[in-house]
Amino acid sequence: MRSGGIIMAEENDENEDGAGGENAEGEGKSKPDIKKLALFIGLPAIILVLALVAGGLFLFGGGGDDEEAMAEAEAAEQALAEAGPEILSFEIGEPLVVQISGSGNVRPILTLKVSFEFTDPAVEPALEAGMQRILDQYQGFLRELTPDDLAGSAGQHRLRLELLRRTNLAIAPAQVDRVLLTEILISQS
Repeated sequence: MRSGGIIMAEENDENEDGAGGENAEGEGKSKPDIKKLALFIGLPAIILVLALVAGGLFLFGGGGDDEEAMAEAEAAEQALAEAGPEILSFEIGEPLVVQISGSGNVRPILTLKVSFEFTDPAVEPALEAGMQRILDQYQGFLRELTPDDLAGSAGQHRLRLELLRRTNLAIAPAQVDRVLLTEILISQS
């Protein structure tokens, strides 16, 4: 029985490797061949169709929209120019040089250059006429500052707000919209 069992096992191996094996390999090859065929023909065909559709849309679909968008942008820009007032500016000619408060014997020197922004054209003559009052207001305030008061962006923001308040008090009823610090320098003497 042993030899019979071995013979039967060998026959089963031959059947698997033989005709049945070829059939299994043939089916195995045909499925990958179909997949390869689909990949090598189908995928480029899909890519080609998508490229043609995109090219057609690019050439024939977008011509009128650009002209309309440009016209809308120009109309919006013109409406904004008409609606929004023109921003005017005025700069104090010379920098302000002030000895500020310090600790001990050290008296730091603050050099400050200021300009103003406003929308009302009547503000410029008021600034020119009230410049002595503005500078007087600034000198008294700036002399009391310490370097710590001016430290960081918060210190500079508070300085801008206080200079704006003092400017508007000096030229009332005219009003400045913004005070710009174009130069600020603290040097130790």
